[in-house]
Parts: sequence; C-alpha cells; structure tokens
Amino acid sequence: MTLTKEQQLQQLYQDLQKDRHYRSHRMGTVFVPGVGNPHSSVVLVGEAPGREEEQQRLPFVGRAGQNLNALMDRVGWARDRLFVTNLVKYRPLSESGGNRKPTLGESRHALSYLLRELAILDSQWVICLGSSAAAVLLGRPGLKMFEVNGKVLPWNQRRLFVTYHPSPLNYNNPLRRQELFKSFDYLQQALPII
Repeated sequence: MTLTKEQQLQQLYQDLQKDRHYRSHRMGTVFVPGVGNPHSSVVLVGEAPGREEEQQRLPFVGRAGQNLNALMDRVGWARDRLFVTNLVKYRPLSESGGNRKPTLGESRHALSYLLRELAILDSQWVICLGSSAAAVLLGRPGLKMFEVNGKVLPWNQRRLFVTYHPSPLNYNNPLRRQELFKSFDYLQQALPII
C-alpha cells in the first residue's frame, strides 16, 4: 500500500522526534513541523523556529512570519497553497534563552531529514529564506548572501531560489527590503499561479 504524502510526512516527523541526536541540549523541547499544502509546486524553507513558532508549533508565525505574509500578499500568494518548513525543527536557544542560529553540526544533522521532507514534497521550487538552508543544501558552509541572493540555482532536478530571510532586521532595512520585494516580484513572474 502506498502512503500519501501526508502519511509520509507524519512518519518522517515521528522518526525525527525519536532521533536522540537531532535535538541538542542547546535546543528547545517543542517540535515544529512543516505545514501547508504538500502537493504544492513550491516549498519555502527557513532556518529554525523562534519563540512564537515554538509556542504555536507552526513555522513563520512571529514577526518574520508577518513579514513573509506581507511579501506573499504583495504577489498574490495564498499561504495555505504553499508548504512552509525550516531546516531545523526545534528552536536553537542562546545561553540567555533567546533565539540563536543553528550550529553547523546541528544544521548538518538536520539536513538528512530536510532532504527526506523535500523528496516527499517533490516540489518544483525550493525557496530558501536566508542563507542557512541554502548553505547546507548546496554543501557550501561559508555561503554569503551576496553570492546567491535573487538567483535560481539548479539543485536535485529542481529550482532552488535564495532570498533574504524576512526577519525584522532585514525587512526594516530599506535596501534588504527592496531586495526581498525584487525576489518575490521575480518569483511571481517565474512561477506558475499558486
């Protein structure tokens, strides 16, 4: 019997949560799965959940999520027609209990699960929100945004597109906000209606 995409994702998320090496001692305890339409031709991949995402158990619901919603509204995309996920599915914690960037080791361990997730989704487009997911997917740990921002890169017979993360730091910076607008305007033209 063939499992549906939803069933395959459920199995993947169960496997991930059982993996004792996935969640380091410097991560929160709340698992935040990807959400949305698993049959979409587009998947958006961020870095990791933050405090708000952890509280709601949903990706991109905090301030960065509000900015992402504004970008999608700008180009007429409905969030429920896409799939949204993160490279790392637990919140990386700083010593003070705030958010932090995942370590290279945490990102590399999370990669095998993200690759499984992307294989299940089988989307034509993988849109990396920020360089963290792109660096790991492309096998380029020192990747800089200026090298890949706004570019379509071939990856695993799919199109990988990298743009700035919609974090308040980027969204409130006029130059980066313009880059985000440019990226989403390009995607609106390049992608089939979603």
